[in-house]
Amino acid sequence: MRLYLNKTSPYARLTTVVAHEKKLKDRIELAWTDPWGDPADLLGVNPFSKVPALVTEDGQTILESTCICDYLDQIGEGPRLFPSWGPDRLPVLRKYGFGRGLIDAAFGVTIERRWSGKDSALAGRWLRSLGRAIDALELDGALFGSREQPDMGDLAIAVGLSYTGFRLSEVRWRPVSPNLSKWYDRIAERPSMRQTEPE
Repeated sequence: MRLYLNKTSPYARLTTVVAHEKKLKDRIELAWTDPWGDPADLLGVNPFSKVPALVTEDGQTILESTCICDYLDQIGEGPRLFPSWGPDRLPVLRKYGFGRGLIDAAFGVTIERRWSGKDSALAGRWLRSLGRAIDALELDGALFGSREQPDMGDLAIAVGLSYTGFRLSEVRWRPVSPNLSKWYDRIAERPSMRQTEPE
């Protein structure tokens, strides 16, 4: 398999975290690329010129991180990160929505600043939503749990918090979120998180 990614994309990182958790990293060739430059090799598999993009072992292309994570979850080893059905599925979907919301908001602010050079009304809205989401996570322990084996929701929340800290240092969530901070410190020590930290 060949995975197109760059070192700072939280969406790409989420797929590599899943690859580690599902013991697939040795089956995946990492193709580092700059999607903003519209490189020909990336455009050949993804007309949107976005990362991540995965080319499977039989040559099919999967776009968008959720789709890639779901595929890796199905073909990898160990328990499912996304339960396919039953009572365990709803809590994971609920957490995953929060995690993707964190990623989307933090990434939105970062891109808005990169291209406009300042904070727009939209960036301000995303920043405020980050604060509200982190407050909600802190108040509802069910949203970040304490199980030994993380699920897809846990991994998405962890990547979202990590990316927020990496790009938006003004979002000082740790001092006001002691429970969430303690949980994050535990999950951040997993090899899948440590070996995929952005640079």
